[in-house]
Amino acid sequence: MRHAASTDTLLGRELAKRHVTVHGKDGATYLLRPIAASDAASLIRGYDAMSDDSKWYRMLNTVPHLSVAAAQKFCSPDPERELCVVVEGRGELQGEILGGARIAGEADDRTAEFSVSLRPEAQGLGLAHRALEMALEEAREMGYEAVWGLIARSNEPMLRLARRIGFKTSTCPDDIALVRAEIRLMQQKR
Repeated sequence: MRHAASTDTLLGRELAKRHVTVHGKDGATYLLRPIAASDAASLIRGYDAMSDDSKWYRMLNTVPHLSVAAAQKFCSPDPERELCVVVEGRGELQGEILGGARIAGEADDRTAEFSVSLRPEAQGLGLAHRALEMALEEAREMGYEAVWGLIARSNEPMLRLARRIGFKTSTCPDDIALVRAEIRLMQQKR
């Protein structure tokens, strides 16, 4: 199993050069890039803008506010095992993080866990879909075989997104209020 820092892959190099753009359903162009240590304050503001339900869906726990230490940790992923693709804001939110997708490698070096979050202003634009697809592509290039995540059964938008992308879902054996979503990456090579 070969894992590499995200800048060691083609997509990682493009992301690092800030050349990856996507179009939202609003017709606007958005920049996707790797998260940076300097994004901690924006991450806190974005988290604070989320509804209580969205915060719970993201953390699967009650976390009313991200601490500076937690934000700094999220903004400094281990380049050998983790990646986080963020979507930059436009207009009034220029320079702010609208949301993104994170992949965190497991100890087995074959699987990784995913998570996705968005500020309310960015929901419904297709940006979570694009960020998660990009994170999965990067995870594939890093050599991960499968990516999984836990989704609250009541989080219907995230369940729809996961299924549209190709995740297989099943009830979490440890908690029936959660759904386990998993996608095999090696079978998706083009």
